[in-house]
Amino acid sequence: MGFANPFKKVSPDELKTKLSMSEQRLTAREKELNKKRQQARTQAKDALSDGNDRDFRVASRRFSMIEGQVNTIGSMVEMAQSMTDVIEMESGLKEVVEIGENLGKWQKQLGFDSTKLEGAITNIRTSMEKVNTATNLMTSSMDAAMNGGTELSDMQDSLRSELLAELSTDISSKDELSKKIDEEMAESE
Repeated sequence: MGFANPFKKVSPDELKTKLSMSEQRLTAREKELNKKRQQARTQAKDALSDGNDRDFRVASRRFSMIEGQVNTIGSMVEMAQSMTDVIEMESGLKEVVEIGENLGKWQKQLGFDSTKLEGAITNIRTSMEKVNTATNLMTSSMDAAMNGGTELSDMQDSLRSELLAELSTDISSKDELSKKIDEEMAESE
């Protein structure tokens, strides 16, 4: 059984392919979790309408956990997209650097001062490093977001308020329908 070299440099095209595959898998998982989140929300709403506080707590806790996973996966999808953008930018910048180096050689051959061009190349490399730093910062932010978050009770209270508002709307709609039926029954008699 052969082991892959963990220090082997991956080509930009290979990395873009891996990122694309990961992004697709994450998006599929996000869709699946969104369905489960909606199901947990419906269960919490039903439990609340039945006055079953224990089932509401269980369903709202499930809703909260799934909500956290959906948010985390959404951040990971964004990070994969940003990394793909960085790879594309890096490829373009490498080409610019190569052209710049060639221009520097030609300038030396013609007797021009190439220190200005070398300064520009240094600026381009610095720009590439800043892009990589930004990617690392996004990763750190995502990690912090995964570890932080609102407390469960706040999430449950918020969900309870939202669902009670929906239930009161549903009840008033049913009351209006009952009134219309009663009126039509009275008219037909």
